[in-house]
Amino acid sequence: MSPTSSITAKSHQLLLAELHPDELVLARGTGGERHRLPSTLGSPWSDYFFVTPRRLLWIPRGRAHHRAELEFDAVTSWAEGTQRHYYCLVLRHRPIERMAWAPEHRVLWFEWGDSEELRHQTQTILNFSRRDTKVATAIREQLADRDVVAEEPLEFDEPTSEERRARSGALLTRRDRRVLRRLLRQ
Repeated sequence: MSPTSSITAKSHQLLLAELHPDELVLARGTGGERHRLPSTLGSPWSDYFFVTPRRLLWIPRGRAHHRAELEFDAVTSWAEGTQRHYYCLVLRHRPIERMAWAPEHRVLWFEWGDSEELRHQTQTILNFSRRDTKVATAIREQLADRDVVAEEPLEFDEPTSEERRARSGALLTRRDRRVLRRLLRQ
């Protein structure tokens, strides 16, 4: 079992334990929670979600002690947007309080280290690989059933192919450089 699938399996088991006996799972799958709305959407596969008729439950990045929950009745409005095939949902809601990951150190724009912070939030930003994932579809259906106000669609700038190529520089590890040197010598 790969590390990713073992984390997903563990997250699945932990969320199953959180369900009430009569609570039905409408959808489950991966996506990502964002701390702020990015200008470029991408790679959202790090969190594991359950959607029930009453709430959204998720475990960020396999960190079970950061488990989060959002009642659909607490959502006051929402917006959606796409960039290429990536999909984003912004849910505005009554304040919720939860533990979340935070960088241990911050200097200017640099952040590093692992820490936790108590986060008070009135907005949750979710990112998915596509608009038609089961989780994203189930969330939209639950919001529509409650007549939650849908705001104007989110607008994301579409970078040109040259801009995307310029940002896609690869970083090689020391081992990768050794292998590359060996290959180039042959």
